[in-house]
Amino acid sequence: MEIGVYNGENAVSMIDTAVKIHPADEVEYYGFDFFSSYNTERIGKKLEALGCKYRLFKGNTMDTVPEAAKFLPLMDLVFIDGGKSYREAVSDWEGSSRLMHERTGVFVHNVGFSGVGRMVDDIPRIRFNVEIFHEQYEGRVARIKIKN
Repeated sequence: MEIGVYNGENAVSMIDTAVKIHPADEVEYYGFDFFSSYNTERIGKKLEALGCKYRLFKGNTMDTVPEAAKFLPLMDLVFIDGGKSYREAVSDWEGSSRLMHERTGVFVHNVGFSGVGRMVDDIPRIRFNVEIFHEQYEGRVARIKIKN
C-alpha cells in the first residue's frame, strides 16, 4: 500500500521487488493520492504492465484511507508519503496502522518535515518499534513495526 503515489514510479519499484518473491498475479497494490499531476489511467497502465492486482483511490487521503481501511486486507508493506502537515500525517498513520499485522513494515517518508516528524515522535514506543534512518537523496525515513 502506498499513500502518495505521485507518478507511480515508486509503485513500480515496490511491485518489481515483490514479484521477485511472489508470482505477479498474487501481488496486490493499493495506491492513494489526489492524482492531480498524474491521472489514474496513466498510472494504471504502468501497473497493468506488471501483471499485479491493483486499486487506486482518488481523493484526499484523510477521507480515502480511513474509509478503505474498513475493507482492505492486512498489508505486508505500507509506504506513507502523503501530506506533510501533522493532521494529514496522523490521519495517514492511523489508517495504515489498522492494516498492520505482526510482520508489516510501515515506512514514513519526509520525517524531516515538522508535521510528519511530530507524528512519528508521537507513535507509542511501547507498542511499536520505530527506527529513523537517513536515506541518501531521500532525507529522514522512519520504519515502524509492531513490537513482538
